[in-house]
Amino acid sequence: MATLIMILGILMVIFGALCAFTPLATLTAAGFFIAAVLIVSGVMGIISGIRYRFYGLNFVVSLLALALGVIAVLRPGGIEAIDRLLIILFAIWLLVRGCTSISVSLRLKKLRISSDWIWGFIIGVLAIALGIVSFIQPVIPAMTIGILIGLFFIEEGINTIAMGRVARSMRKAVEPLKQQRRENLQ
Repeated sequence: MATLIMILGILMVIFGALCAFTPLATLTAAGFFIAAVLIVSGVMGIISGIRYRFYGLNFVVSLLALALGVIAVLRPGGIEAIDRLLIILFAIWLLVRGCTSISVSLRLKKLRISSDWIWGFIIGVLAIALGIVSFIQPVIPAMTIGILIGLFFIEEGINTIAMGRVARSMRKAVEPLKQQRRENLQ
């Protein structure tokens, strides 16, 4: 089992590296993945609503999710629309994150807790600048999102490999205890 876990981790690292080196293709794949999630979520919600005869807000949201997923897959440019939405949300997140970082750093400066407030301020300004640039030049966040997805898979792959090694070490550490227990029982 530990070997399988480590193989999965290695595959995740390889997949992550591929994603990081092909960020635009990764973003497109993310659009397909989101469309698939919308379709599956919509179908499951509709089945659940019909099965339990619950036709409230969840049922309506499930119908909308299914419709959006199908439209995204069947309509030319549908996946690109999801990708553009991801880019816009990422840009908005950068702007909000930058503003909150500046706000917190200015409060820290006012309280005179630490002189490290400047780093939060600088990061906030950079996040706002990147958010503005993301609206003007959407290729930058598209690349960033693809690279971040790749880095996420690399990190998770390394973590999975480490967990496989821990599982293998634990198995080796427990084996003498099992042997000793068997001897004591005899």
